[in-house]
Amino acid sequence: MSPVAPAEGMEAITARAGYMMGPNAARAWTADEATAWEGLLEVARRLRREAEALLEARHGLSVSMLGLMGRLAGAKGGRLRLTDLAAAMGLSVSRASRVTDLLEREGLVARERCPADARATDVVLTAAGRTRARAAQDTTHAYVRAAFADRLHPDEAAVLARVVTRLLEPPSGPA
Repeated sequence: MSPVAPAEGMEAITARAGYMMGPNAARAWTADEATAWEGLLEVARRLRREAEALLEARHGLSVSMLGLMGRLAGAKGGRLRLTDLAAAMGLSVSRASRVTDLLEREGLVARERCPADARATDVVLTAAGRTRARAAQDTTHAYVRAAFADRLHPDEAAVLARVVTRLLEPPSGPA
């Protein structure tokens, strides 16, 4: 593989591949590979950071808070065990508990004893939480449409969806 110049305006982003992989990046990566890798990471960082700032400014919520509330809004009876909620979000129970604490202080969720298992704690979305979650979801949807989906041609979105799906599968060879 011969190194190729990165796309215009991407030099600072693609340079990060060298910082992470040292001389391996220059020796074995094309500019397209570096742009794809570092660009994917940068896009994810920027979209998350901008969504986070927007949610905080308009609704006083973080992405994690909205993720938790959204899962509760979609759950039967607006309630889930704290352990199930943590697992669904890919968080530790202690992290999910801290997010729940913040939401509970604002009256957006409540902790209740699980009716099926007195040893377990359920997190329940309150009426105020449901209202705030819905408004924040509308804000997030509008942001994602404008910052991401509307900027892609339908063919590009289809290709990106296939690529991301393949990349999320476990690698077939040794790492």
